[in-house]
Amino acid sequence: MADLNTLLRWAIENSDKDKLHNEAAHAKDGGMQLKYKPAAPGQEPSKHNATLHKDDQGVSPASTPGPATPKEEKSELTTDIIDLILGKPDSATMKEKMEYATNPENDTESRVEALDDFEMLIEMIDNANNMTALKLWEPLFSLLQSDSPEIVRHALWIIGTAVQNNLKAQASFFFQDGFNKVLDAIEKNASAPATRQKGAYALSNALKYWPLASMWLSANNNRGYDALKAGVTDSAPPVRRKYAFLVGNLVMQAGTKYEGDMALPDDVKAQLVDKITAQGGKDGDLLKGLEDNGVFSALIEGMKMPDDNDVEFEENAIRALANAAEKGGLSAQEKTEAKSIWNKWDQEGQKERGFEGADAQQVTKALS
Repeated sequence: MADLNTLLRWAIENSDKDKLHNEAAHAKDGGMQLKYKPAAPGQEPSKHNATLHKDDQGVSPASTPGPATPKEEKSELTTDIIDLILGKPDSATMKEKMEYATNPENDTESRVEALDDFEMLIEMIDNANNMTALKLWEPLFSLLQSDSPEIVRHALWIIGTAVQNNLKAQASFFFQDGFNKVLDAIEKNASAPATRQKGAYALSNALKYWPLASMWLSANNNRGYDALKAGVTDSAPPVRRKYAFLVGNLVMQAGTKYEGDMALPDDVKAQLVDKITAQGGKDGDLLKGLEDNGVFSALIEGMKMPDDNDVEFEENAIRALANAAEKGGLSAQEKTEAKSIWNKWDQEGQKERGFEGADAQQVTKALS
């Protein structure tokens, strides 16, 4: 089977080369095309056999290729022609989009559009992993300091997508102190709930099955645990839901043995451990860390907030608490309070929150 270069050359050599060159130039700078269309058999040649740009210099109809003009034997494969046929490489597009988004002279709407395009590209895991080689993490993190909540929100969205189920991207994120940078952005945008919600999305994906989660949460005087407590009692329901879901994920991964594809290479792990130890991070039991730092108590307080009947938040919260209770992570007082809330819902209320049958029985047993 012919390789890609052979097929590409065959396509070029069996195409109208003048047309390809002109279309590539047109795509590149928006100029008009110079076209020639020969007469069909049995028809008179057109009297208007060329279209010229009014500003063209040194071009006349006499120099326009006609029926008798011989075609060149071979055409060079220029970058413009290859891009026209195959499309621009994702790496080049990613760099262009980030360069545009980080330019403060561009208007906010256009910069956000560029970030939307970038986010779609890094949904592919290979593109997300290439961010390190392309040096795109640094400019992305710089956007977290923008005065525009919309720019910050989209930067957080990209971070969350890049690290989702991607150990390599997670390592790059933590190597470059991304965890603290995201926390800084969340705190700076205290009056922008939509931005805080994307911050929770970024944190959730960064910490999901991250082997060193307990160390990062405990670093800098338990800054990560404090962020979780603030999140589950946030004044905005969508933000609370994200954080309750995040706490539930942390409970589920507590006690996980990170082996095989889930494990960091020894040299990478050693460097990361040194980095976070310098910030006061401690390697400990994740479930105990959540309990000792009051995250479960804060989750219960969030369920008592009187603003509305947020069934999605309550479902996420009670699942996290029930799973923690099953693993022995709740105090007697916390288990009593969670059980009281669960029983108050009765069977209909439990069903409204997504619990019925064996699922409901499991929660009842865990909180008994």
